[in-house]
Amino acid sequence: MIPKMIRLALVLLAVLVMALEFPKIYKKTFEQRERRTQLVFSEILNDFVTLKYEYDTVQLREIQVGRDRAGNTYDTKALMDIFPMKNCRQLMYENRFPDTIRGQHVTLQMIQDAARFPLFLGAGPGRKSLLWMFESHTDRIKMELPEDMFRLTDDGIEFIETDINRVKGVNKEKSERFTRAMKNEGIQFPIKNIYGLPSTSKSKDDGYFMVDNKDDFFHLKMYDGEPQCHKIPLPVGMQVNGMNCLVDNVNYGYVYDQNYNIYLMRIKDYSFFQLPIYDYKDYGSLITMSEDLFFYTYQLYGLDRVKIYVVDKEHNLLASETLVYPLYENSKVGQRENYVFPFKARFTRDGAKKLKVEAYDMQRFIYLNIALTLLLLCIKLYHKRSMRNLFNYLDLAVTLVCGIYGFIAVLIFPNRK
Repeated sequence: MIPKMIRLALVLLAVLVMALEFPKIYKKTFEQRERRTQLVFSEILNDFVTLKYEYDTVQLREIQVGRDRAGNTYDTKALMDIFPMKNCRQLMYENRFPDTIRGQHVTLQMIQDAARFPLFLGAGPGRKSLLWMFESHTDRIKMELPEDMFRLTDDGIEFIETDINRVKGVNKEKSERFTRAMKNEGIQFPIKNIYGLPSTSKSKDDGYFMVDNKDDFFHLKMYDGEPQCHKIPLPVGMQVNGMNCLVDNVNYGYVYDQNYNIYLMRIKDYSFFQLPIYDYKDYGSLITMSEDLFFYTYQLYGLDRVKIYVVDKEHNLLASETLVYPLYENSKVGQRENYVFPFKARFTRDGAKKLKVEAYDMQRFIYLNIALTLLLLCIKLYHKRSMRNLFNYLDLAVTLVCGIYGFIAVLIFPNRK
């Protein structure tokens, strides 16, 4: 009896291993990945162009081609002409770089100075760990690292003096001074969220922005060693759901409300300017922002699509478009997977690893399961296995429930006479 139980345990273990690996092997073998596709806004056409790689039978290699929304096709040379800022060096080498773009005189230095690498934005909780409070009134090009750090408590702010690999103690006088200034401005502790740029890699510091216990919004910074705290008036009905701070001379940063509307908060008067991006709530995830001489480009990332917004320097909407990527689950190959496997298993990646089993639609895989169960019954009868043996019925039950996993497992570990 014990060998039979051990054999059944091995069968179930084999089912689990196959449920972990077989769907991944199937996907890697049969998934048809589309060639890279990009959607880029042309400063010359003032419209989007789809860029793809296609095989050139003359050059015997893949080359990049473009198609605009009117259906016009652009080869490699034509693409450089409609994207002069992207190809400025090559166009200058070929003596084809235009003197003006969009009615403005343009130089290579102007293009380089205006370009900004993508910023990763998006609503989310702020930081609540130990942070530095930098001096905002300084003529230094780079921030100096303070000799203390602060943390938020249930009833105030606490500055902790630090040294290399050790804590000296709490600066009670400074802590009480900053806490008093915050409470005098109306902050109700504890603080729910705090946003800022706790890094020395910046040219200036604007302090921190906080959401207090009443969902009011405040700005705190240190000016000549003294606290400056201001309550920020919010538009009627708005609650701050997130913020991305900037090192900028016009805007403090991007602010997100409870409905995932996106605002720029002005430095001049704490006013809010809503960006013409009205469907971020449908994505609610990562946003990238890139900047060049003429535009800001925002990209919202969904599961199977990217929504691209292009706005001018005054943040007026110029164009928007959605690029859809076919999901494997919706492809013919992905649909067939449902007919082959009854379920799949995986280990979660976040935090402690946990086993997660995901079932497919039973109306699809049940036919294969029944066929494999009947085939296993025929094999057992052919080998004259006794159907009075309970474990032969268990094999059939495992195959009926686990499908191809169970069928292979009971053949690998056969039930001996």
